[in-house]
Amino acid sequence: MKELLTGNLPVSFLIGGREYHISSDFRAMLRLEEIFSSEKLTDEEKAERALKLFYGCIPEPLEEAVERLCYFWSCGRQEKKERAKGEGAAQLPIYSFTHDAGLIYGAFLTQYGIDLSRKSLHWWQFMALFEALEEDRVLKEVMRCRAVEIKGDMPQAQKDYYNAMKRRYALPLPEQEKRQQSALVTALMGDGKVDEVMACMKKK
Repeated sequence: MKELLTGNLPVSFLIGGREYHISSDFRAMLRLEEIFSSEKLTDEEKAERALKLFYGCIPEPLEEAVERLCYFWSCGRQEKKERAKGEGAAQLPIYSFTHDAGLIYGAFLTQYGIDLSRKSLHWWQFMALFEALEEDRVLKEVMRCRAVEIKGDMPQAQKDYYNAMKRRYALPLPEQEKRQQSALVTALMGDGKVDEVMACMKKK
């Protein structure tokens, strides 16, 4: 994300020879997460709403529009997330912008002095700050506890602590499962195919 240092953060994309201004503020991307995790919308409805939120319309060609959205969501990291050989099911997410909103707000306010309810931030700026949060923030401890694997050789007190934290800060499983199954979310996370999203759109 060298654009963070050069000041050339994307605010529009050229698609099919036409320039489209995009919703680059972090709030729009948080709204995208709400769309992705909705249990009431089909995949094709999610794809349509996501594109309209991001571009204000559904640009053509559709494949290029989806690729640009995926690129922006990943903050310009085009490489796919490689999974270890022999790894089974995808790991459950360790944070949710929706369910961890209070912890995220508090972390930004205490570490950076940024009131997210008042401040406008480009999505890439927001994610850079999010990833740079210090380890002593409550949010980072919650994320660590969600990710930790409780092993048999752990001291009992440590097991009790992690189990209690996992119960207290557990993310809703139905939402997680739907997010993993969505073709749109899979593509945005860099593990899926754009043509799967396009297939959803063509069902309309």
